[in-house]
Amino acid sequence: MSQAGQKRASSRSGRRYLVHLLCEPEGGNEPYRYIARIRPWAARNRYRVNAVERVFSDDCELIAVINPLLPHGSDIRDVFEHIESPSGFFYLLHLSSEQAAQLGWRCETTSFGRA
Repeated sequence: MSQAGQKRASSRSGRRYLVHLLCEPEGGNEPYRYIARIRPWAARNRYRVNAVERVFSDDCELIAVINPLLPHGSDIRDVFEHIESPSGFFYLLHLSSEQAAQLGWRCETTSFGRA
């Protein structure tokens, strides 16, 4: 990430979330089911926080939801090969509460406050 991108990311309000993007084989017409798992990121995990999962209807919906959350110049289509690999792809993103909610996260999901 460029220095300008790092400054922009660090100056955003909100908190950091670990977003795991992956796909699983699915029966029927669609060969894959695209999934985002989100949880707050903490340097020291004093509390176990379970990830919340959002399933996308297709790759187009995944692109439409994730791309606006990425730093300037990043594109989710550049990492589809990794998303479709067995381990998926991880992003560490600064998100507002509203942005995290787009991925299924609810602020009341945790009870321990700021990490």
